[in-house]
Amino acid sequence: MLTELEGAILSDIYHRGRDTAFKIRRAFAESPSLEWKGSAGAVYSAIQRMERRGLVLAVPLDDARGTKRLSVTEAGCDALHDWACDPARSASVGIDPFRLRSGIWLTLDAPERTSVLRAIRKGIEQSIAAHKAYARLHDTIEGSSIDLSLRLQKARLAWLEAIEEGEPQE
Repeated sequence: MLTELEGAILSDIYHRGRDTAFKIRRAFAESPSLEWKGSAGAVYSAIQRMERRGLVLAVPLDDARGTKRLSVTEAGCDALHDWACDPARSASVGIDPFRLRSGIWLTLDAPERTSVLRAIRKGIEQSIAAHKAYARLHDTIEGSSIDLSLRLQKARLAWLEAIEEGEPQE
């Protein structure tokens, strides 16, 4: 069973043609997601684990840095397919920092809640703008991820608006 990080790495190699650990790490570092940015340092060890498990083939290139060209093995393709098509994990709401904090915001006194929600709204609006700019640089695989991120951020804005207008929660 692949972790989310391993699945994302295999997808980067297989679908997006990123064939060195450096290229993959850089893609994670450039991601608009803070969680993926934080994973950039974990990329190398995840690739090594997948190489040991026979999911990734790493062929040394003849360079001074010890670069290896990465490819996904047949077992890796099977694992990537299973990971991508797992209905339970695909439907999971996962770790969501907005959702985890939302109930706490409602316990704040009115002036602080208004201030916090306004700041969060501004952050989401900035995130939407950054995602739209980032979308112009990427392919179909990343494009669907960006589209879903934009839709999620818009849903968050709608929730904030409902809370600010005093609508009852479901």
